[in-house]
Amino acid sequence: MVERKRFQRRNFLKAGGVAGLGLLAGCAGGGGSDGETNTDASGGDDGGSDSTDGGSDSGGNSGEPIVIGSMQPLSGPFTPWGNAHRAGLAFAVEEINSDGGVLGRDLEIVESDTKSDAGQADTVFRRFVEQENAVATVGPVSSDVGIRTARTAQELEVPMLLHMSGTNKAITPDTTYTFRVGLLPADTTMRAQANLVADAGYEKVGAIIGDYAWGRSIEEGINEHFGVDVDVQAAPVGASDFKSFIRKYPDDIEMMVATGHPPGSLTIANQLNELGYSPEVITGPSFPPGVIAGALGEFAFEGGFTHVHNTDVYSDEFAEVAQRFGEARGSQFDTHTAYGYVSAKMLAQAIEDAGEADPVAIGEALRGIKFDTLFANPIEYTENGELKNQVQIYSQLTAEAPSYYPDGKFGFEEQFRTDALPALPADQ
Repeated sequence: MVERKRFQRRNFLKAGGVAGLGLLAGCAGGGGSDGETNTDASGGDDGGSDSTDGGSDSGGNSGEPIVIGSMQPLSGPFTPWGNAHRAGLAFAVEEINSDGGVLGRDLEIVESDTKSDAGQADTVFRRFVEQENAVATVGPVSSDVGIRTARTAQELEVPMLLHMSGTNKAITPDTTYTFRVGLLPADTTMRAQANLVADAGYEKVGAIIGDYAWGRSIEEGINEHFGVDVDVQAAPVGASDFKSFIRKYPDDIEMMVATGHPPGSLTIANQLNELGYSPEVITGPSFPPGVIAGALGEFAFEGGFTHVHNTDVYSDEFAEVAQRFGEARGSQFDTHTAYGYVSAKMLAQAIEDAGEADPVAIGEALRGIKFDTLFANPIEYTENGELKNQVQIYSQLTAEAPSYYPDGKFGFEEQFRTDALPALPADQ
């Protein structure tokens, strides 16, 4: 392995935080690349749905269950994202129902595999609302799915919480029922990465993007926000060999932005190492940490590939939930499991705030919510559903398991965190 200057916390962490790099998953058009837990709960390719109340034994809640539609990528390249999200969602619903439910009623999840297909997701969304009486939906990861279902949510006036789907186009001036959770949009992410570059004093920065809408939006963000010249190269979305692109960079490149090529970012990291390059930082899309560890092996723990997340894994609140999850499920709770958990808990709070299980009222409650959760800052939204005042955290994976789950396959070492980031205007 190439010896590299370690990307260490002492170099970048400031008391107030600095801006960060956003690892963007769910950005590859038509099916991108994400994933984590079991298999399709729908049981096949017919788009059917499965339902669960989270396994609650409470039995004391009255009235019909309040239905939440879960549109997950449970097959294809985004499977790890879908499985991680569904696991956290189900665990939160179990806790909610065991604690008396919402407005005296249980929450019930109905779930179907979207296969990261926008048309399939639209069909599933409509079925959840029209046949299952869902009052809200969760789950989209890929950008294509997020864009399509945001329009569906607006048409049906039913709130939807995005797991990922970082495209700027998912939220527009016309959307008021779509809300981000796990991933800030491309422009905000590049603003954050520009601050990372400035804070570290990097001058030799490269970027490899996918030659499609997401990659080009990253390129636009680089051109808009970076204070240094960045050599941006566009590779085909389906590329698997990036060595010809990498060789065009100087041997002493300090940072490689691979955020704009989600399907190829892990390969880019490996091939940089194979060719003898040792940038201090390699930024990629927001992969579940288990995917990073599995794909990069030991290189994940010392190769400079950063995990960027909204979940504050260093908080006592996270450790408490993660320990409960580990004891109940026998598996590690991570940043993406947390996005499912947070989504369920926030929807429960919004329903309580609305005082009724009406989709329009829930949407209004979400637009005005200030939800203190497993993130560094409370979740707040603009009128159009963009996250505002959120903090991104940047971590190096470690081989040491966390204390709250000693059987874990990885831990986290904080490198730095951003200040509160402004919401992206809906017209951008």
